Amino acid sequence: MSPTESRLYRLSPSQLRALFLLAKSEDGIIVSTATSKELGKEGKALGGVFSALSRQVISGEHLVLPWGRSEDGHGLRWKLNDKLISKEKLLQITRELLNIK
Repeated sequence: MSPTESRLYRLSPSQLRALFLLAKSEDGIIVSTATSKELGKEGKALGGVFSALSRQVISGEHLVLPWGRSEDGHGLRWKLNDKLISKEKLLQITRELLNIK
């Protein structure tokens, strides 16, 4: 098991759901405010999920990267750092951990 994979097993369900949404996205980029309903979080709690993910440093690389403001100016866009894990592998692991078929 890689260091990235072992780190994923220690994340909270909310963080795993956010990563699942990143893995499902077309280009590995999501807008935090657009995911609030799927995550069941809003405001500071939603920011806390992405803030905690952005502080995950594995082998000197951040797991997710801030990718600028959303087009409507509300919330930030976040990008999966595919140097650490591919979208396909992340989707497989998060589905397993969240029991999603």
